[in-house]
Amino acid sequence: MKNDEIKQANRKALPKFLLFAVVCTIVGGMVGYYSGHSAAKGGLDQLVGMMKEAGAFFGTHIAPWLMLALAVIVPVVCIPIYRSAKKLVAAWDGEDEDISDTVDRKLSAVIWITSVALIVSYFLIAASYSGGFATFDSKNSTIIFFIGVVAFFGIMAEATIIQQKCVDTAKQTNPEKKASVYDMRFQKKWIDDCDEAEKIMIGKCAFKAYSATNVVCTVLAIVLAVCALVFDIGFLPSLMVCLVWIVNLSVYCKEAMRYSKAGNKIS
Repeated sequence: MKNDEIKQANRKALPKFLLFAVVCTIVGGMVGYYSGHSAAKGGLDQLVGMMKEAGAFFGTHIAPWLMLALAVIVPVVCIPIYRSAKKLVAAWDGEDEDISDTVDRKLSAVIWITSVALIVSYFLIAASYSGGFATFDSKNSTIIFFIGVVAFFGIMAEATIIQQKCVDTAKQTNPEKKASVYDMRFQKKWIDDCDEAEKIMIGKCAFKAYSATNVVCTVLAIVLAVCALVFDIGFLPSLMVCLVWIVNLSVYCKEAMRYSKAGNKIS
């Protein structure tokens, strides 16, 4: 790309970028002004107190039951989909690509659902822990807490077993795949067994995930910075988001440089 073309592209994109920056500045200023105005009236302290009470109630009385519900819902939803894929594999002649693609979609859906359930369970167990040792002051709260803990480990077991079954089924339609789901290097070995088309697909999906993570981290960083001012939540939530953001960016850049160097050697 020539210098003139680069400058032209920058001039074309600059007005939109400046407009976005101005809008963000105005919105941030308005939020800060009205937040400070509310704080002067004392309404902000009351709002923060209500939010803390709501959070404590959620963690003590709702989160454990949600985990229990999740432990029941995961197998109810995933097992029928898995069995449907298993039946297709049993009837597969080894050549029909439509059936193979359908099986892959079903298995991918099951892995997706179980992975999301596992992540949600981590949030719910953290919410359950947020009550601290005060949770054990009441017998009823203690019982509910341990119900949530048992449900959490149940979800972990369900997700692991169901995903293992899905991987084993996928191996039947892809005999070149050898890695065990219990292998600590499973992901690397699985990718090594993929052909070029599969690796290209994984690369495209990975870039989409990388881009989406950057957008989400940007939004969260802005929101949490405002919340630190308005609700006095401290800097730790922002630190956690920025840590994930840095890891995501650093791994991508490191791998991009590594593969670029390998590509130059090949050429």
